[in-house]
Amino acid sequence: MKPLDAAANALTDVALVLREAIAATSRYVAETAPSCGYEPMLGVRGVNPILARLTRLLLVRRGTRIAGENKWFPRVAEAIRFLAKPGRRRRAFVHKVKLLLRVWDETSIIETIFYDASLDDFAFVKALELAAEGDEVACRRVTEIAATIAPYVSIPRGPKVSAASAAHEFLLEELGQVTGSRAYTWRDEEGKCTDPLTEATRLEFNDPKFDPRPAYRRVKARAGAKK
Repeated sequence: MKPLDAAANALTDVALVLREAIAATSRYVAETAPSCGYEPMLGVRGVNPILARLTRLLLVRRGTRIAGENKWFPRVAEAIRFLAKPGRRRRAFVHKVKLLLRVWDETSIIETIFYDASLDDFAFVKALELAAEGDEVACRRVTEIAATIAPYVSIPRGPKVSAASAAHEFLLEELGQVTGSRAYTWRDEEGKCTDPLTEATRLEFNDPKFDPRPAYRRVKARAGAKK
């Protein structure tokens, strides 16, 4: 019975950790100040107040993260292309390697690049870690993988995606069933979009001039690419 007792104790410990984590999350959400944007909009649609607040926090966090990653992307692309060419000087090589390791720790850019290219990011990150320590074999492996992934790395043209636009994009694409809308409403007489989702994003990010159309176009383009 000892193995069963050990397993039962382990499950009990896991349950306690999960319960504490859920309680901590609930306290954090409850103590966070309500918003005048996403929470009221979700509440009107019957979403539980605590869930509405958690959803708002996730939307804002996601939008902010994506906007931040967009600022990093040009440096990531340049670093990968630099590492893809053999014969680089060691100091410059290691500098780019450490930059990518920082990006790996702080963002999901590298993971996304490799995912979109249907390639394994684990081998690349492992090679980066060893290369940062001066491993010659790992340095060559970094160059090989960087050369493979480089053709898939392109810097999007046009204006950078703002935090509000990124959050709105996720709202349209992932929460359409909850909000009941994946579109926008344009009013010529007012010269702007006036649908509830757009107004909620404007209020949430304190951006009276927010335009939802770029987010809508990105969602529509992705939906078309999946067909």
